[in-house]
Amino acid sequence: MSKVYTLEENLGLLNRVIDENEEFHWLKDYNVRFAIVYILNTTKDGETIPAFQSLPYRVKVNLAKDRCIKHIDVEIHIDESYFNEADDEEKEAVIFGALSQLEVKCKDGMPILQDDGVVKLILKKPDMAFEGFSVCASKYRTKSPEHKAFTQLTAEFNDILL
Repeated sequence: MSKVYTLEENLGLLNRVIDENEEFHWLKDYNVRFAIVYILNTTKDGETIPAFQSLPYRVKVNLAKDRCIKHIDVEIHIDESYFNEADDEEKEAVIFGALSQLEVKCKDGMPILQDDGVVKLILKKPDMAFEGFSVCASKYRTKSPEHKAFTQLTAEFNDILL
């Protein structure tokens, strides 16, 4: 099995999702630097398989060393095969879901700054049992990756869940 990593040069979709959703404006206020990395996962036979188990994305908050070397605070890893088949609204839902995981760590109501002056970010745990974010599912309904994951889950375990 091999994975191919591709760095997205155009962050237009990410910036649009941040600009169009007030709950993410703080990311620009704190100058959070992003990278989108597409991951293509293939078997030895050349078959493309999902890069992640449930949702088609993962979020990584970089440590100080990576922030200094890469000049990136947060990496959003996206399953390239999922993203290539997604329509525009589904792609937006993926970015929205990934951004929904981020929050600023605070102490006494004030953001914690790290040694290099960057605000400390943490990842929220998903609030849906099958791993997902209800805020994204609520906003994008059938276009959200959460809806697709739930549909797949219920189809796979139809005899148990229904």
